[in-house]
Amino acid sequence: MNHANEEYSAADLMVLAGNTKPVEPNGYMLLLAKVLKDPMRLPFMLEEICALDLTDEEMHSLRMALIRVQIESDLRMHEDIQRYQQRRYVAQVIEILLFEELLLSHREPNEYE
Repeated sequence: MNHANEEYSAADLMVLAGNTKPVEPNGYMLLLAKVLKDPMRLPFMLEEICALDLTDEEMHSLRMALIRVQIESDLRMHEDIQRYQQRRYVAQVIEILLFEELLLSHREPNEYE
């Protein structure tokens, strides 16, 4: 897909949207697609990412997209280890910036569990 002279992978957009068919991406999905396409852009896009003003429903959707990227990256790691490590890192950094924790993190057992 093309947006403002930028080409995005239909496969990436489907993972971000959580859909098996291409969908018209919204603004935050395009932002994620842009940084996933070139993870080296992340340091230069932090302000734009942190300035996202989303509804609770959009924040939930964004978090699910970030989690899908992490899962897909782990599942495909054997295909291209550098590419998928970078994608997972990008998704994790954005999740920490926006949600202050990783939903899929390995947590230390609570002493009361």
